[in-house]
Amino acid sequence: MTFLAPALLATLTFATACASAPSVPPPLDAAPPTAPDATLVWVGRGEAERKDGGRWVRDPAFDYDFSVEQRRFADRWESVKTMRRLHPDYDGSAGPREQVLWFHLRWPAAAAAGDLHGQVASRLGAGTIVSDREFRRAEIDIRPDISAHAPFDTYRIRQRYLYEEGRLEETVELLDHDGRDGAQEIDWVRNTERATLFSATRLPGPPTPR
Repeated sequence: MTFLAPALLATLTFATACASAPSVPPPLDAAPPTAPDATLVWVGRGEAERKDGGRWVRDPAFDYDFSVEQRRFADRWESVKTMRRLHPDYDGSAGPREQVLWFHLRWPAAAAAGDLHGQVASRLGAGTIVSDREFRRAEIDIRPDISAHAPFDTYRIRQRYLYEEGRLEETVELLDHDGRDGAQEIDWVRNTERATLFSATRLPGPPTPR
């Protein structure tokens, strides 16, 4: 799988940054969409944590349910992600309870042996992705165009696709690079996502309640 004013550490999560960002539309195209090589839908839940005194502390009020529609082409992926926060204690500091993000990943036309290195455009900003050639593990770094006073400067997304099990595991971190050389990474917000895979299928008839 693009971006704020500083906010209190106790309430800021990945979703906070998304909500405070300008609404950047995805690339527009009047032509009918090209049929993708594969369309995958992931449905799952994200659990929020924040760093407090050097320890990760759960922040369930900022948990969210989500779905991702992922269209895969030979040279690119196009994804739309919908997030929904349903916890009654959510205080609205991250914006609306429902948010929509988009991510376009472009792969090189011809890649040498080894990992694939691609470019990312998204509602959160521009970045890069590195993946193995089977797209089982990927790491995305996005550097949003935000104020220098913001408490972070990087989104890091680590993905683990477990196709045979029909599962996706993903970690989203907000990082700050301390010092002039940016050598020290400070992580202070983390979301752990787990999702189930849905792909094109046929049903023998209408699904019925158990």
